Amino acid sequence: MAKDNLLKRGFKAQAERLAEKYRTELEIHACGSLCAFALAKHLSIPIYPATDFLESETHIDLLKGENEMPSEWSALTMPTAKGNRIIIYNPYHSDARQQSDIMHEIAHIICKHKRSQLQYEFKIPIGMHEFDEVQEEEAKCLGATLQLARPCLLWARKKHMTTDQVATHFNASSEMVKYRKNMLRL
Repeated sequence: MAKDNLLKRGFKAQAERLAEKYRTELEIHACGSLCAFALAKHLSIPIYPATDFLESETHIDLLKGENEMPSEWSALTMPTAKGNRIIIYNPYHSDARQQSDIMHEIAHIICKHKRSQLQYEFKIPIGMHEFDEVQEEEAKCLGATLQLARPCLLWARKKHMTTDQVATHFNASSEMVKYRKNMLRL
């Protein structure tokens, strides 16, 4: 099944409306850069670097990645004992990757995605991994749209910006810019 088929009809349009809504609420121009940390603060979602939860150098080294290879562990959304949700992210990834990872996790919260009832032993950067294909595709779409809304990419195209220039301007990865351009068929 194609990934687009996993999204409910109208989901992409709703994602664009949400990207516009949050920019308006934060008084950011429709073509402006939306910071994941600012959006999380606006939505009252606490964000913590994973290092806040690690005590051993071994675990921190795993988070950093071994042998000069970056860690694949990015971020997660986690319920608290009080029923709130927090985001924990890998502070050793690039700023652009952190923005993308946090937007993805914010999208899970906006979409009100539910975790399975499976119990996990909490270990960062290993563990607590579950995967619901539909929820992940929704979070990927919405998170990417929050980071690079359609007006942002249309503005960049009008300015004849390269993929790398767009990535730098919006603190996104080149891969994210390409993903969004493909999604919008730009």
